[in-house]
Amino acid sequence: MPENENIVLPPKYYLDYFNYLLDFVKDKYKHLLNEGEWRFLRKYYGLTEDAQCLFIRFTNRRGAFFKVQKLAYEELGEIEEILTELKMKDFAESLSQTHQDRLPELLQFCTKAELQKIAPKGTKKSLSKIELAELLREELEAEEIIESISGLHEIVKVNFEYETAFLRFLFFGNRYMDMTEFVVRDLGFVQYFQHDDDKLVARFDTRKDAEDKWMLTDQVELFESLKKSAEPEEIYDWFDTLADTITDLSEVAKPSLERLKLKVGRHLEREKSLELAVEVYKTCELPQAKERRVRCLTKLKSFDEALQLCEDMIANSSNADEHFFAKDFADRMLRNKKRKKKLTTEKLHEAEKITIPAIYRGQVELGTIEHYVAEGKYAIFSENHLWRGIFGLIFWDIIFDPSLVAFHHPFQRRPSDLHLPDFYDKRKEVIHEHLDSFLNTDELLIHMRNNYVKHEGISNPFVIWMEGIWEGILLATQFIGLEKLKDILVRISMDIAENSRGFPDLFVWDEEGYEFIEVKSPTDNLSNRQLFWLGYFEENGINARVLRVYFDD
Repeated sequence: MPENENIVLPPKYYLDYFNYLLDFVKDKYKHLLNEGEWRFLRKYYGLTEDAQCLFIRFTNRRGAFFKVQKLAYEELGEIEEILTELKMKDFAESLSQTHQDRLPELLQFCTKAELQKIAPKGTKKSLSKIELAELLREELEAEEIIESISGLHEIVKVNFEYETAFLRFLFFGNRYMDMTEFVVRDLGFVQYFQHDDDKLVARFDTRKDAEDKWMLTDQVELFESLKKSAEPEEIYDWFDTLADTITDLSEVAKPSLERLKLKVGRHLEREKSLELAVEVYKTCELPQAKERRVRCLTKLKSFDEALQLCEDMIANSSNADEHFFAKDFADRMLRNKKRKKKLTTEKLHEAEKITIPAIYRGQVELGTIEHYVAEGKYAIFSENHLWRGIFGLIFWDIIFDPSLVAFHHPFQRRPSDLHLPDFYDKRKEVIHEHLDSFLNTDELLIHMRNNYVKHEGISNPFVIWMEGIWEGILLATQFIGLEKLKDILVRISMDIAENSRGFPDLFVWDEEGYEFIEVKSPTDNLSNRQLFWLGYFEENGINARVLRVYFDD
């Protein structure tokens, strides 16, 4: 990684970043920009360089209001002159009565001391800023508040908020990334795999794709606001109206909607509105929704409906968590007078038991490693990062293949379809061809080592560049062998989100062989995903087991 303490960005680095973003969006999205966005671009290019810089400074900060006396940038000329240009060309405007609809934001923008200055006489100084703002809105007219704030400071508001936000959204494909990504990259804190810009493709094919995705992010923000104060019935009414309104949602926005449904259901469930939660979960296609629905139905004593849903999950689910949950839950409902142990509990009770010093409470895996070292064996942490590392190094070129239309901007750490159901389907042929190209384990190791050396430090959704990672990958690959490893890699690729987790905690070996160990302290439970991989390893001849670990008194 570059020595970032020696990197100095040019004075107007942010201008270069913003202009690059605009050029990129014009190239990739010229077919879907509307007249308002083209008008903004024409006016922006008509600004002087310093005016462009100050406008960008505004848009890179939170909020729309700024105190003029606080504006000071060494790389810019006279601020008052630049502000005059921005106002003349509609990029900024002075605070006025036209901003009454932004009063809550404006009150948040002011400090507590400033609010105290405009509060009615006799107002308690012990009031918090939030209480002060509420009191001002109750006691004073909006016109009076704005006039008083204007008397304290010269304040300007930046314009073209929507246009700049939407152009950034088109560039990043989301609303949580921002211009700091450029800075983080150029200071050397994160290295991204570099694609040529001409190989990057638009995230959104149509205006509707972009607007649907934008709309869903708005609805997520609205929900986060509603759940702070709205009653469960109000939230359900909002959700029900939203669901009725969305009749033809773009494919690119559907995953966001499903995640929102799960969030709404979980909130209603926590608020004890179980009937409403069940109705929301019915509409959700994510695997977790069915489990939550079963739990809600059981609490509502709708046992027949819960059992029927479990049977459907057992018969039709390819998700391990969902399958094992449904099997256990159905068995317990059918034997509720004589409860049957969960499959995960049975596995724990069958496990070998060891005792380690009490100083390892809270660090049970480390204590177990010391236990094996004392026996003359070698042991390292493995869990998910070892297997994900193997996957990432073997399939590096497939993961970052731009021809699969899954990379859309230069700051992507992973393909946009990585966690979608069709990730494997789109790459099935090339995945199997790639694995079949290796004649033996040594060839596979050479391929992985080459990728490790070539790409070390570059951000990859699977590879964590931690000390000792290569040595662990090397040993595990040598012990497991090519053919068994192929089956595991294909299984992971079929469902990245689910199948790249739940692996055993430790990798243990000596001259006689190896084991993967799932470590469980007396208070730990075995998850369904861990049970799945332990069973899969056992079926495929890979040494793995559970170890119960207790502590000395």
